[in-house]
Parts: sequence; structure tokens; C-alpha cells
Amino acid sequence: HAKPGDAKLKNAAEQAAKVLTDARAKRTEADQQLVAAKQAVLLPRSAEYTKRPLKTYPAASTGRRLALARWIADRKNPLTARVAVNHIWLRHFGAALVPSVFDFGQNGRPATHPALLDWLAAELMAPSLGQPANAWSMKHLHRLIVTSSAYRMASTPDPANLVADPENHYLWRMNSRRVEAEVVRDCVLHVAAQLDLNMGGPELDHQKGLVIQRRSIYFRHAAEKQMEFLKLFDAAGVTECYERRASIVPQQALALANSALTLAQARILARSLAGSAGSDANAFIVSGFEHVLARRPTAAETDECRAFLERQTRLYADEAARGATATRDVADASRPSADAALRARETLVHALMNHNDFVTVR
Repeated sequence: HAKPGDAKLKNAAEQAAKVLTDARAKRTEADQQLVAAKQAVLLPRSAEYTKRPLKTYPAASTGRRLALARWIADRKNPLTARVAVNHIWLRHFGAALVPSVFDFGQNGRPATHPALLDWLAAELMAPSLGQPANAWSMKHLHRLIVTSSAYRMASTPDPANLVADPENHYLWRMNSRRVEAEVVRDCVLHVAAQLDLNMGGPELDHQKGLVIQRRSIYFRHAAEKQMEFLKLFDAAGVTECYERRASIVPQQALALANSALTLAQARILARSLAGSAGSDANAFIVSGFEHVLARRPTAAETDECRAFLERQTRLYADEAARGATATRDVADASRPSADAALRARETLVHALMNHNDFVTVR
């Protein structure tokens, strides 16, 4: 007699057998396809191929993107102009009118000068001079800002104003700030007349930033591909475009002091200035300050630099007498000069490139 569970076991066995049969059939089919694919690879390639179907675009635009652009730039939508003005002001003054540049609106911080922000936004959209060509003209706004009294203020602090307004909210002076990383590198090349000012072209290898003399904006800049020299001076972030965070770390001073780029450009500039100044140490010092720091030295700085040149010249002359300095070609900027006096001047120019005023806008 059959037991009640026998039927269930029989059905389960039949289903398992069917699954196994199907799996074997699929495996046989896959093996056949694999053999066919291997044989197809061994066959000679044909010149014929199936063309990809061409995409068909509509003959007329829907106008949705144009409508969005017009809505964003509409004069009835002042948010766009305010955000643009805030960014432009930040680049010129080092501090934005709305401090929360990354969060412009109700959730961000209020403007320090709301009336000024609104006036500049209105001037950007519709210039008061009645020139329609200047509507939405960034150049017009840049010219308006840099010719203003606020922008042309000296950075020298006034003791009384410093007590009343230490944060300079009322713009009674220009804020001192360090130049951007790209400007630091470009200035090192520019003062020695070695900066390549050619415009355009493909991006450059970020690892060749110390040997190629093109402007810094042409070098590759990505999350994993950044020039180390620029990173040290707070290069632009690759994940945001609001504002840069400036830092002061010892590596920045070490980069200017030990970089092969700075050393080479200091020697090139020193040898050029020495040719013009001749044996006059004072003339060389004045010329060095004007070229590197864009100002004349004070009397105390001149005396200190003259004493430095005399001390370094004696030191290098003693090294040469002991045979510690090999004879080198004066045109080779990768090595210091064999002439003790010229080498001292190279060292002075290198020291000026490490001066705080060289990387500071006042």
C-alpha cells in the first residue's frame, strides 16, 4: 500500500529531474555558443560592418532651455545679479558682501552692505550711464569697482579706525591678502622675464610645473592631478567654486626657499640686474626691490642688504679659496655663480622672493 508522503516525494523528484535536465540543456547550448565564438575569432575579419543608426534631432527647439536662461537673467529676478556681484566683489576685496558665499539666501548670513549689493546688482543689469551695451557686462562692473575710492584705499591701518572697526566692515582701508597660488608661481617667472605669455593650447602635465614656463592656468588640475607647488599655496578646489580658503603653513615658506623654480629665476634676475647696476651695490639693491617687491627699499633695508652682500661675498670667496666651489658657467641658472660677489647678489634676490611683500597684495 502507498503511503501518504510517497506522492509528494515522487513530485519533488520529478521536479528536481526536470530542473537538472533544463540546466544540462542550457549548459550544452552555452558550450556550443562558446565554440562558435572561438571559431569566429579565428576567421578573417570582414570589411563590412553594421552602421550605428543616426540620431534624429528635432528640426526646431522646444525653447525650454532658452526660457530657463531668460528667466534666470530676467531683471525681475535680481538673485542672479546679486550672486554675480557678490563673487566679483569677493575677488577684488578678499571678503564678500554676503559672507556665506556658498549659501546665498535666507539660510545664509545677511549682507554687510545690502544697499551697496542691490545698487551694484542694478548697475550690472542696467547701467546708470544709459549705455545698453554695458548691460550684464562684467567688464563694466570690474571697471566700476577698481576705479572706486573704496578699492583705491591704502592698506595702512589707522589706530583710531582699527579700534572702532577692527574687521574693516566700513571699508576704511584695503584688506591685505595673499595672492592666489597661480599668481605666486607666475610672479616668480614674471619678475625674471621668463613667463611664457602665449595664450591657449591644450592642458599641460601638472608634473612639469617647475620646468615649463607657461602660465599656471594651463596646467592640468584635477582631484588626483595637482601641481604640488600650487597645492601648498591653496590652489583652487576641484569640487567647489565658491571661495578659496587661505592658510599659512611652514611648507609655503619652504617651497619658495627650496624650490628649484625659485632658485633658478632668482639667479636669472640677479645676473640681469647685475649687468645693469655694475659694481654699484646700492643701485643693485634698489633695482632688486623695485623688480621683486615693486617698491624702493627703506634706508634701514638698504643698509641691511649692503651688509648682507658684503658678508656673503666674503663667505663665498673663502669657500672658493678652499676649493669648495667648482667653476661654473655663469649662464647656467641651475647652479649658483662661481663669482663670489655675483653669487651673493643671487642670494639677496632669492631672499627678496621669500619676502612677505612678494606674495601679498596691499
